Amino acid sequence: MFLNKMEMLKTKKSFRKEFKRQLRYAIAAAVGFLIVFAWRDAIIESTKNLIEKFTETTKTTLTNTYTAIVLTIIGVLIIIISSRFLREKK
Repeated sequence: MFLNKMEMLKTKKSFRKEFKRQLRYAIAAAVGFLIVFAWRDAIIESTKNLIEKFTETTKTTLTNTYTAIVLTIIGVLIIIISSRFLREKK
């Protein structure tokens, strides 16, 4: 049996709504993984330095930490922007 035009439009709208919702989740998950991987390196480097009995911090550790902070800020901004653009319209 064929759907009438109204039912097709309703199905189309619900598909778009669900697609945007799932896309928002996918973007948030991808950016979240990026943040996790950025912090992973910073934590590993910091732990290595603590194990070496508080030796002087190298530039690599500071660079990893700053990179993690910057990527976290960028990631949060991407999540906020994508959530606003892909927001469900009421």
